[in-house]
Amino acid sequence: ANTIRHIVPLSSLILLTSAAEWRVSSVNSDAITPTSISVKPQSYVGANNVQPVIVNNNMLYVAARGGHVREATYNWQANGFITGDLSLRSAHLFDNYNIIDMAYTKAPEPIVWFISDTGKLLGLAYIPEQQIGAWHQHDTDGTFESCTVVAEGNEDVLYVVVRRTINGASKRYVERMASRQFADKEDAFFVDCGLTYSGPPADTISGLTHLEGKTVSILADGAVHPQRVVTSGSIQLDVEASKVHVGLPIEADLETLPLAMQIDGAFGQGRYKNVNKAWLRVFRSSGIFVGPNADNLVEAKQRTTEPYGSAPELKSEEIQIMLTPSWADSGSVFVRQSDPLPLTIASLTLEVAVGG
Repeated sequence: ANTIRHIVPLSSLILLTSAAEWRVSSVNSDAITPTSISVKPQSYVGANNVQPVIVNNNMLYVAARGGHVREATYNWQANGFITGDLSLRSAHLFDNYNIIDMAYTKAPEPIVWFISDTGKLLGLAYIPEQQIGAWHQHDTDGTFESCTVVAEGNEDVLYVVVRRTINGASKRYVERMASRQFADKEDAFFVDCGLTYSGPPADTISGLTHLEGKTVSILADGAVHPQRVVTSGSIQLDVEASKVHVGLPIEADLETLPLAMQIDGAFGQGRYKNVNKAWLRVFRSSGIFVGPNADNLVEAKQRTTEPYGSAPELKSEEIQIMLTPSWADSGSVFVRQSDPLPLTIASLTLEVAVGG
């Protein structure tokens, strides 16, 4: 009594059922017929009703129970398909929850997107041939309900349905993920549910009724403007600007794992650590805050040689930051980006003092 939920064409035909994964092939024939069909079980996990996606020759699907995401790929040693749990890298995002939708963007970055019943958007940067699978979680002032991907030119674009509470009323919006491929800092779009004004210099931006009563982040001609509250569908700027992005704030956080160093047999565990300095190698980034935790952040220097009155340039270099002294057992470093600006970290190097 295995209800067939998905039929997926890989190197063989794969049937995903409610309680197992099956491989369908032919015996002594190139074609599958009623007399040549062969159906063999590959594993006994089962799939839920969310449509699987295919990445290269790998299949990603959601387990029938437990809410975890699994991958299935052919293994010549097993002479069949083997499955593995991809959610173990970030089990806290999946345990006791369920995945209700998923989609896959191939370009420019290979990312599989998932909608959790928590209302969060989950992403998996997935490159199986390099054994890369990195999870990231996205939240917003509202609830994610559905997702799909549309090919637009050279990019695959994520579209989501988001339920938000606007001016006391529940509303659903179809929102599009903005491209990270931009030429000038004025075109950097890093806000949620946002709109862009482009035209003659103006200090009143209207047409924002979809964000009535919300506190919004603003990027005006590439410079961060103080936040405003949308009133009567508009906001007032301190200075006139020709290109203005207005939308809900995005707070992006990164925290490193506890330090493990070859200084003793326990790799430094059980010893207090203090991170004195951090060197961040970034690419086209600005508005960087670093510290030992979310409550003790230091802003990286933004201005260098830009003319007065112009926005700071995006940096592609190594930035040294003196951190707030803090002894702790983990030695973790916290990085935050709360401005409507891009941040891409290529590497992170630390100077650490270790106690007894």
